[in-house]
Order: sequence, then structure tokens, then C-alpha cells
Amino acid sequence: MDSKTNFIVAAIGDTQAVIRAVDFKVAALLAAMLLPISSLGRIWAHVSHFSLSVGLCWGLIFGGTFLFLWLFAVLTLVRSISAIDNPSRHIVNSSSYNGSFYGGGLYEFGLLDAIVNRGVVKASKDVVSFSGDYPDCEDGLVSELTFEHMKLIYIRDVKMHRLRLGLNASFLWVLVGVIIYIVSKIS
Repeated sequence: MDSKTNFIVAAIGDTQAVIRAVDFKVAALLAAMLLPISSLGRIWAHVSHFSLSVGLCWGLIFGGTFLFLWLFAVLTLVRSISAIDNPSRHIVNSSSYNGSFYGGGLYEFGLLDAIVNRGVVKASKDVVSFSGDYPDCEDGLVSELTFEHMKLIYIRDVKMHRLRLGLNASFLWVLVGVIIYIVSKIS
């Protein structure tokens, strides 16, 4: 392998590490966002007291905003840790590459496979035909590795975007919640 190939392999490893770190942060934030479910009765009481203090219209606006921000943050965070569609669809001229580094689509799973390891699940290619997908020359290897790196960059960027949105929505949700709590306690 030449230095260009080594560089791309190192970049792939770095991008994968960032994806794992983002997934860890998202999981921690998602766990924190799900904690209030156990206190729905207390939250409802504060929103109700808030509505009595400032009027039904403002109560509905703040309560609705509070609920919307929570739902948006949780949905965004769940989408961040869930599988992302085929990233090769987001790369220009991707049809000319095999994607042999990742090997996606080699196995087809059904609903039952989520619970049981079935012996009937077999690879769609044999070893010889799958090895034929690997590049034969150095330029082909560099192109396939670059293609894989671009797919990982897409995944990383989507996850970071969703984390950023989820974090911002979480911050606003806490802010609205603090306002509701303080007003409900003062009155």
C-alpha cells in the first residue's frame, strides 16, 4: 500500500471513531431526555398551574411548545442513532463503484431474523464472486476506499447535524420547562 492508501485507511478509521463518539453522546442525551416520562404527573401539574397563572392561551402556547420541543428532541436523537439509509445514494456518480469495502446487501434479513439466528440466511454471492468485487489495481483500491470514506463522511455529518438539532431543542425544552416551573411556583 502506498501513502495515499494508508492516508485514506487512517481517515476511514478516524471517521468511524467520530461516528462512535457521536452515537455515545446521542445515547446519553436520549437517556436524559426520556427520564421525565416517569414524572408526567408532576410536569402536568406545573403546566396546569402555569396556565392558571398566565391564562389559558399562554398556558397552551408554553405547554405546546414544551411538548413539541421534547418530542422533536427525542425524535431527532432517535433518528441519529438509528441506521441511516444507503449513503452511496448521496454521492455523485456512485454507480460506478462496487462498495466492496463495506459489502452491503450481501445478506437479506426478515422480521424473524431480529429474534432468531436462522440457518437459511445465506450470502447472495459465493467467495469467488465476492472477491471479484475487490479492485485489481492500486487506483481502483484508492477509488473504492475514497468511496467508502465519502459514505462514512455522509453518515458522520448527518449524525452530527441531528445531534446538534437535538441538543438545541433539548436546551430550549429545558428553558421553557424552567420558565413554566418558576411561574407555577411563584403563583
